[in-house]
Amino acid sequence: MRAMNVQHHFGGLALCAAMTIWIVAVTAQQPPPPAQPPSNQSAGGPGNASPAAAAAPAAPARRAAIPAAASSIAAKPETYYGQYVTVYATVEKLLSPTAFTLDQDKSKSTGQEVIVLAPRLHEPLEANTYVTVIGEVVKSDAAEIAKVAKASAAGLPAAILAQHSGRAVIFATSVVRADFNDLARFIPPPMSPEEVVLDKAMKAVGGANGALRKGVDASNAELVKTNTAILAKAFQETEAFWAKRGVAEAVKVAQVARAAVDGIDKAAAAGNWNDAKTHNTTLGQQCASCHGSFRERLEDGSFAVKKK
Repeated sequence: MRAMNVQHHFGGLALCAAMTIWIVAVTAQQPPPPAQPPSNQSAGGPGNASPAAAAAPAAPARRAAIPAAASSIAAKPETYYGQYVTVYATVEKLLSPTAFTLDQDKSKSTGQEVIVLAPRLHEPLEANTYVTVIGEVVKSDAAEIAKVAKASAAGLPAAILAQHSGRAVIFATSVVRADFNDLARFIPPPMSPEEVVLDKAMKAVGGANGALRKGVDASNAELVKTNTAILAKAFQETEAFWAKRGVAEAVKVAQVARAAVDGIDKAAAAGNWNDAKTHNTTLGQQCASCHGSFRERLEDGSFAVKKK
């Protein structure tokens, strides 16, 4: 009896911790407010508070999950289709590298299993271990699964779908083990050394661009001079990055941006603030063009250099 109490105690702790992880993940994946663009990986500067940052599509908000038992979903799947659920149950059988079945009872097979399909599992699961699964319930149909699955999801083989026809499938966004490790979480790909340099340059652009705009609006030549120096260096590094990758269009954008920065610097030094504002508009257009063409939003809302 004591062993059973301990097991239930730690099972409850695992569920509570998993729910905490999910709440934090949900909060982190909410779309950022317009005044605070993301500052994760970039390809053209996620930290740049330019028109491009405002134009970037927001990451979709995560729906609230309702607690459910695997046995309840299996018994009446039609009442859960389209619902976002959180289920604490046992891994019964591994179906593929990213799919398995859940059973509410660890001691025996109940015949009331639910299929779980994850877009990824960073480590293999073990049968008869408890996990917390969070995701959307769909029919065991290839077309229905494709509607909610990410492009990276492998799907379910036709043989598995046929074998489990009529059963519910949870397309998981989280699969949390007892050690609190979410095996389905998205991990951004590592940046290359060149991308790290670009990311640093673009974050510098973000701060300098905002300060430059204030300097131009306030006719503050000293503030303009300080920030055009930062921007000139950052766009030089950006040009070098794209030249090395052989992307002529991106090189041209960086060159035009550098020319606009030089124009702002010279106009401000001459006290010609109307010309400075015109060049500043051109600079913003180049940032928007670069962001729209050469970066992509990742699954977690961060940005990366768009793949060729």
